[in-house]
Amino acid sequence: MITTRLVVLSCVGILLAGKGFLGTSEATGHRSPNVVLFYTDDQGWADVGVQGAEDFQTPNLDRLAEEGVRFTDFYVAQPVCSASRAALLTGCYPNRIGISGALGPGARHGLHPGETTLAEMFKSQGYATAIFGKWHLGHLKPFLPLQHGFDEFYGIPYSNDMWPRHPDLAKFATETEKRKRGYPDLPLFEGNEIALPVVEPADQAKFTTGITNRGVDFIRRNSDTPFFLYMPHPMPHVPLFVSESSEGRTPRGLYGDVISEIDDSVGRILAVLKELDIDNQTLVIFASDNGPWLSYG
Repeated sequence: MITTRLVVLSCVGILLAGKGFLGTSEATGHRSPNVVLFYTDDQGWADVGVQGAEDFQTPNLDRLAEEGVRFTDFYVAQPVCSASRAALLTGCYPNRIGISGALGPGARHGLHPGETTLAEMFKSQGYATAIFGKWHLGHLKPFLPLQHGFDEFYGIPYSNDMWPRHPDLAKFATETEKRKRGYPDLPLFEGNEIALPVVEPADQAKFTTGITNRGVDFIRRNSDTPFFLYMPHPMPHVPLFVSESSEGRTPRGLYGDVISEIDDSVGRILAVLKELDIDNQTLVIFASDNGPWLSYG
């Protein structure tokens, strides 16, 4: 099977017809293709080298663009976190399935269990499925990824700014005032359970590398079976964090460092696919949920 790699920047809407796409292998006798879907948070159209980025490099994303297909014009169902993700995973207009805007820690609803997701479609065809990163389609148990077709989940339930250290709270002098006006603590999930009740800045700095480590491990464990790996990185949503090893690597400052580390994540996934000799059996897709934030520029 010929490798197909797609680079889709700013926003994306992808529908894979279940039996039409996944069932082709039965007729040919070949294994169904693996699918890796990167979905960054608030990354801008020009925040990639091939799109004209300056002061930082993205060699792995540029490679995807050169070897695959690059979509330069397309539209997202709604340019907000939760709604964009609902459309991506279900193929539905988000407002029609009760998801609009960005769900916060106080939301009592989420992606309805009756909706069919990409993960459920893949799983019905014998795929191993996993999500490592930001879910943002409901933080209560009935709405979490394991109830929507994913075998594994490691990540945060909503945006990384929905915590007591939201950037807008910097103007308030005391921690008491910040907590009064801000969000509750941000948890980190492992499956259906909270693995870390309180995410600290040091934890956020490890998000990109930690999520990538999970992705690499998942691929190694499932290299002999078709898999769907969804990697919705929390970055570069504000507040920005980067690992110590990536800090200061670009002239662009923290934002450039963050994008560079995301590019490293893509490179590590491509490398393990090649190492295991399954790169020619894998569809790799890179996209952002919507355009960049403007209020913190």
